[in-house]
Amino acid sequence: MKCKWVLSLFLLASCGPANNAPPAATQRSNENADLEKTLWDVNQQWLCSGPYQKPYKDCVEFRSKYWVDQFFEVIPSGELLNKEEMVATQTAAIPSNPAPGTGPNPDAFKLRAVYGDFAMATDHTNFKTADKKSGKLAFTSNAKVLRLFVKENGTWRPAAAGLVPIISPTGPLNPSKHSTTPRKSPNEQLEKELAEADRAWMDSSDMNKRVAYIGKLFTDQWFEILGWDPTRDTSKAMVLDVLPKLAATAKPGEGVVQDQFQLQAVFGDVALASDRHRSLLVFVKQNGEWRSAGASLTPILTP
Repeated sequence: MKCKWVLSLFLLASCGPANNAPPAATQRSNENADLEKTLWDVNQQWLCSGPYQKPYKDCVEFRSKYWVDQFFEVIPSGELLNKEEMVATQTAAIPSNPAPGTGPNPDAFKLRAVYGDFAMATDHTNFKTADKKSGKLAFTSNAKVLRLFVKENGTWRPAAAGLVPIISPTGPLNPSKHSTTPRKSPNEQLEKELAEADRAWMDSSDMNKRVAYIGKLFTDQWFEILGWDPTRDTSKAMVLDVLPKLAATAKPGEGVVQDQFQLQAVFGDVALASDRHRSLLVFVKQNGEWRSAGASLTPILTP
């Protein structure tokens, strides 16, 4: 497989954050330390890993109930699958009877930001597969993952994920089960508003203007997982340091163009979206204004 980017991305390394929805905690309080432990447990349940390992069939059935209704995921190949499609794809794999321990094994879980009943975290997930001849399990790929959680009826549940490969899977891509049901926006007016905000911060026609806009648009705890450098922690401060330097040499119009923006889910004052570049985009509403809280960018893999 080769990794194919659908557009020039080098300037996107300069995308950054700003501030505002219940304000995200800026200190590692005991409360957030406890929440991190809670969400790490939720994460392991989600992935049927650690103390929650179970037969593959049971895991698929559990996830179908554990994920929120609006759940979606950008998988390592760059495909975006909603809950229905995730369940269908994983159900289709049940007859192959994957060996126990096959699949995701997360570690390095880190709570990144909390906005009321919504939380953003990252982990480093390794994937095990069974050797076709010996049957022995071995780590074959891994990814840095943006993991999103929402609290519903007093219980934290998985809301979405964006997987950015560090070591891409080898071999042919397994086909995913895509729904034939036409996609309907959960809120068409909000989708237009957020699409414009997303377009504006990527507008490279005036780099200095872009820097000022990003400074206000991104939350203080904004972060991004970059497809071409997933191990780096890209922060708002880093972006605001890099962009002014680019402004001195960048040509007007040079950079990334937003395309195929889609609002995927809304949880009160939090909205999740995607675009053609297989970005998982997180927005939060603070002081009446929508701001960018973070993103992950997954390369689109082709055979």
